[in-house]
Amino acid sequence: MPSQQSNDRRARPPLQFGIRAVLGMMVAVGVLFGTLRWLGISPLAGALVLVILIVSVAAALGLVIAISGMSDDQ
Repeated sequence: MPSQQSNDRRARPPLQFGIRAVLGMMVAVGVLFGTLRWLGISPLAGALVLVILIVSVAAALGLVIAISGMSDDQ
């Protein structure tokens, strides 16, 4: 029985984002695109900013998944 309890203690929680973090990201993106619209940036430049934002979020998410997948033995 003790070995099962030690395995339960070492189990990692699933990769999750809290509602506060998701709301914060939504506010940041809204402020960014609101500022771009206020500055009168062309739609092509806005699309370029959106593409850069999507690529950077995908890279950050991949990094977080890679880090969470590493074992403590290494």
